[in-house]
Amino acid sequence: MAQKTPMDAPENPVQTTPKPRPTQPTTMTREELHSAVWTTPMSRLAQEYGISGNGLAKICDREDIPYPPRGYWAKHAVGKAPKQTPLPKSSSARSITIRPTPLPPPLIELPPEVKQQADRARASASALVVPERLLRPHTVIASWLAEYEEKKRQARNERDPWMRNLYRPSEFTETDRRKHRILDALFKAIERQGGKVAQGERGVLYAEVVGEKVEFQVREKQRQERRPLTDDEKRWRSPGDNGWRKELVPTGWLVFEIKTWQWPAGLPRQWLESEKQPMESMLPDILATFVAAGPLLVQQRKDREAAERERQLAEQRRYEEQQRRKRDANRWRKFRELAQDWHELAAVRDFLTALRSMDTESAAEIDGRSVEEWIAWAEEWLQRADPTANGVDGVFKQVAVVTDWTYRD
Repeated sequence: MAQKTPMDAPENPVQTTPKPRPTQPTTMTREELHSAVWTTPMSRLAQEYGISGNGLAKICDREDIPYPPRGYWAKHAVGKAPKQTPLPKSSSARSITIRPTPLPPPLIELPPEVKQQADRARASASALVVPERLLRPHTVIASWLAEYEEKKRQARNERDPWMRNLYRPSEFTETDRRKHRILDALFKAIERQGGKVAQGERGVLYAEVVGEKVEFQVREKQRQERRPLTDDEKRWRSPGDNGWRKELVPTGWLVFEIKTWQWPAGLPRQWLESEKQPMESMLPDILATFVAAGPLLVQQRKDREAAERERQLAEQRRYEEQQRRKRDANRWRKFRELAQDWHELAAVRDFLTALRSMDTESAAEIDGRSVEEWIAWAEEWLQRADPTANGVDGVFKQVAVVTDWTYRD
């Protein structure tokens, strides 16, 4: 199998116009990707897909696609390249989709006063020294050490071997102890700048700067490695399975990450140490970033609150307009109902006029009333039911009392 670290081709002296960075995913088969990595150097090919050379190598590892080993393209240039490693068979027929890595947001121009604060913090931390031993650890570090010792004490006092192993904590590695010393120096530097460092729920670390919380995490970087199968794993191996397993192994390098979701655009949110730049040398920049982030987070919060107030006002205006339209529609409905009543009453009025013109000399009583009394009764109801009885003002007063809740259907 090809080595994991891809090697770039020799530099080409001919200056060519770089292709624009792709923004859309690229989909291909295993065969097509295998052919591509043996035709074009990994770093150059990765640029065509919008990812890094290491990212492309990881995709090839995941899909079990061999690629040229280190030094291949130098030998290829003089006609001494080794033979191409054939593509192993795979039971998976799915295609491979490579999505371009999003570009980082552009750096923002800090307000002058914020930049001055950050520069002062960086300068004050330039002489920051990480102690070789923890003499007076920060309260957060001290709580970790106390918890560790308590677990060890519980393990020593436990008689049940199974429970003893359950209580016994893993020994601190040299990387753990170094992380404690680095964080101790950083925590104290943040608090000298007026901040506060604490540990919240579920062990989440945060620094409070000018009233704003910045959550962060420090972890050891891990990498994937292939290891041969153990004898026990070989016995349970199915035909077609790989003769190796992937597992994560610690690298000894620390990663400092900002976990706050609404982080100011352009400010760095991750520091990864390397052989050339240890985490200790990054502390001034980390401290300056915390100091700069405080006022920016305050402004972001104020902007969000102002936007929320504007949203609520707009929502209130929309609601009021909706109710106004509903009230207006209800009033129009009432006006049409009055018109319909008036139209129907015209027929009643004609009917009553016709009754008056008829012979009413009969002295017969109907349910205790004479005919004249019944006609008077009808005229009274007609007067009461007539929407125009009180004139034009009376009509529109009846319309005006209608609200958006008058009709429930």
